[in-house]
Amino acid sequence: MLKSYAVRYGLSALLLSLAAAFLYAVIKLMEVGRAIAPREFFTTVGPAYWLVLTLLLTFAALAYGAGKQRDRAVALARERETLTGILSTLMHAPDPDLEQSLPRVLQQIAAVVSAEEAALLTLDHEQWVLRAATSQTLPALLQLPKALPWPPVDSRQIIACEARPEESVALTSADLPRVTACVAVYSEAQPLGWLVLVKPRTQVALGDAADLLITLADQIGAALARSRQYALVRRRARDLEAITQTNRLLLAGMGLDELLTTIVNSAQVRFGLPYVTVMWIDEVAGDFYIRAQAGPLVALAVPNFRQKLTTGLAAQVLRTGQPYLARDTRQEPDYIPAVSAAIRSLLLTPLKTAERVIGVMTFESLAVEAFSAEEVSALTALTDQAAIAAENAALLIEAQRERQRASAILHSARDVVVLIDTADRVQLLNPAAERLLGVSAATAVGRPIEQLLTFPSVLEAYQRHTPNSEEQSFEAPLDNGQTYLVTITIAKDETGAHLGRVVIMRDITYLKRLDQFKSQMVQMTSHDLRTPLGVAIGYLDLLKDDLQPATPFRERALQGLEAALNRMQTLVTELLDLERVEAGTDRLRVRVDVGSLAAEAVAEFEEMAQTQQQQVDFTLPHDLPSIRGDPARLKQAIGNLINNAVKYTPDGGSIWVRVRPDDQRVLIEVQDTGYGIPAAAQAKLFQRFYRVRIPGAENIAGTGLGLSLVKAIVEQHGGRVSAESEEGKGSTFRIWLPMADGENG
Repeated sequence: MLKSYAVRYGLSALLLSLAAAFLYAVIKLMEVGRAIAPREFFTTVGPAYWLVLTLLLTFAALAYGAGKQRDRAVALARERETLTGILSTLMHAPDPDLEQSLPRVLQQIAAVVSAEEAALLTLDHEQWVLRAATSQTLPALLQLPKALPWPPVDSRQIIACEARPEESVALTSADLPRVTACVAVYSEAQPLGWLVLVKPRTQVALGDAADLLITLADQIGAALARSRQYALVRRRARDLEAITQTNRLLLAGMGLDELLTTIVNSAQVRFGLPYVTVMWIDEVAGDFYIRAQAGPLVALAVPNFRQKLTTGLAAQVLRTGQPYLARDTRQEPDYIPAVSAAIRSLLLTPLKTAERVIGVMTFESLAVEAFSAEEVSALTALTDQAAIAAENAALLIEAQRERQRASAILHSARDVVVLIDTADRVQLLNPAAERLLGVSAATAVGRPIEQLLTFPSVLEAYQRHTPNSEEQSFEAPLDNGQTYLVTITIAKDETGAHLGRVVIMRDITYLKRLDQFKSQMVQMTSHDLRTPLGVAIGYLDLLKDDLQPATPFRERALQGLEAALNRMQTLVTELLDLERVEAGTDRLRVRVDVGSLAAEAVAEFEEMAQTQQQQVDFTLPHDLPSIRGDPARLKQAIGNLINNAVKYTPDGGSIWVRVRPDDQRVLIEVQDTGYGIPAAAQAKLFQRFYRVRIPGAENIAGTGLGLSLVKAIVEQHGGRVSAESEEGKGSTFRIWLPMADGENG
C-alpha cells in the first residue's frame, strides 16, 4: 500500500499537520501560564487555531492529490514501457515464426489490460489453430470459433462472449465463469485470426484499453505477416540452394542419369519422403520408365517398371502439362503403383522444357493428404529446376558432341585456321597452322599474333583489319613459293558477342599454276587466232569488190560472214583484255577525271541510242574529285555498262548515267528501263561467258565477257561493282572507285 505515492504523500502531510497543530496549541497554553481545564482548551487557543488546523488539513489533501498524479504518471510510464517491449518483441523477434516470442507478448498484453489469460487463434487451411497461449490449460476453456463470425464484420469491433469449457474438462473451484474479449487480427486488410483475452465476469469492460487492444492486435497481424514472409524467404533460399547445388553438379560435367539421381536423392532427404522417382518418356516404345529413384522404398520397387503413355496418373500429367495431387490413392482408379507398399498419397509434377514434357516426377507418401499447399508449391518449383537442369545437361552433352565433331573437323582440315582474341593473342590453331607457322599449339596459345605470323603481307592485312571491318580476302604469295588465299573475318558466339578474329589460309598454289597455264593457253590461242582472223577479214573485203553485181543471196552470205568474223575478233580482243587485266600487266596509274571519261563514253553510244529512239540523261557535278587509274581501262568499263544498257533497253526507253561523290569514293551509276534480269541469274552476271536468257532479247549479240571485264578492271583499281535489277522494270549497275589521295567528296 505504501508503494502508492498518494498514500505516502497524504500520510506525511497529515502527520506534519498534526504536529504543527499540537505545537501551536502548546505555544498558546504557555502564553496563558497556568493549567487549564480540557473544556477551556478551545476558548484558550482561540479561533485562529481552527484556521491553522484547516490550512494544515488542506495541505495534507493537496499532498495526497500530488501523489495521485505521480501514481498516474508512473503507471503511464510503466504502461508505455510495457507497450514498447511488446512492440519491440513483435518487431525484432529472434524467431521468425514467433513461436517462442508470442507467449511472452500475450503475457505482456494480458498485464496491460488486466486480463487473466490471453491466446491467439489463427486459421490455417480452414482449421483453427491455437498459435500461442499464456497457459497450457487455456485451450480447454476456448470453444470460441463456433461462436465468432468469420470473416470478422468490423476490424475495430471487440466481441465479448462467455468462455464455456468442454464437458470432459474437470473444473476446480478456481474455474469460475469467465468472459472473453475477442479482437480480430488483420494484416493488409486480410483477417488472420482472433486475439482472445480471458477476464473475470466482474471486469468485462475494457474502458480506455479498447483502442490499445485493437492497436496491439494490428501489430500482431503485422508480425504474423512478416513471419510468413520470413518463412517464404527461407523456402526461397532453400530453393535457390537447391538450384545452386544442381548448377554446381551440372558445371561439374555430370551425366544426365547421375544428375537426375542426385536430384531425387536431394528431394527425398529434404522432404522426408519414402519414395521419389523420375519417370522418363520412351517415345519409341510409348512408355514411361523409371530413370532415377530414391528413398527407403526403393527395395520394394517393381522391377523394370513401365507404364504406357496413355494410362495412369502420369498420362494425365503428360496430357495437361500440370501437376496432379492424389490426396488418397484409394480414391484414384487410375493409380498404378510402382512399389509394393501401401502408398496413400502422391504428387506428380511434369518435367517441362520450352517445347514439351520430357518426364514426370512422383513424390509418394504412406500417409493420406501428406502434402500441404506449401509443399506442393515447393516440389513443383523443384521439378521445374530439375527440368531446366536435365535440359541443360542434355544440351551440354550435345554441345560436347558438337565440340568433338568441330574439333575433329578442325584438326583434319588442310586449311590453316588461327583464332585470335580481342587482345590480339592466339587462342586456337589447328595442326595445319602448326605446320605452316612452325610452332606447337601448347607454346603458341596466349602469345601475341605478331610473334607467330611471320608473313609480312598477311600480318599487314591483319593489322589493317579492324573489328568493325567486313570480311577481307586476298591472295598472299609466300617466300617458299606457295600462294595462299587469306580470309580475315570476325569471330562471334551464338549471341552475336564479339570474340575476336579468325585468320584462314588456304593453299591455292596449284590453282594459281593452273590459272597461269590457262592464261598462257588463252593468250597463245588468242594470239594465234588474231592473225588468221585478220587475213579472213581482209579476204572478205576483197570478195565484196569481186562479187559484183551483188545478188540478194550473195549480200546475205557476205553480211553473215562479216558478222561472224567481227564477233570472233571481238571475243578474242576481250579475252586478251581480260587476261591482261587479271594478270595485272596494266599498271598505268595516273590522276584521272572520271567525269570526262564518262562523258566520252556516253558520246560514243549516243548515236546508237538515237537510232533506237532512246533518251540518254547524263548527270555530272562540277566539283567531282579525281581518281587514280588507267584512263583507257576505266573508259572501257564505263562503256561496257552503257553499251549493255543501250542493247538491252527496248526502242523508246530511257537510260541515266550519273557520276557523283559517295563518301571517300566516286560512284558511277548506269540505270535503264530495259528488260531487266531475273533474280535467279543475278548472282552469275559477272561470270565469264555467262549470258542471261531474257524474253525479247534472244537476238542481241554478245560474248558474255563484257561484265567480267568490268569487274576485273574495277577490282584492279581497288573498287567494287554491283547490280540491281527487277525483271521487266530495268537494271542499275554501280561502280565505286576510291578517290585520289588528298581529295574528298
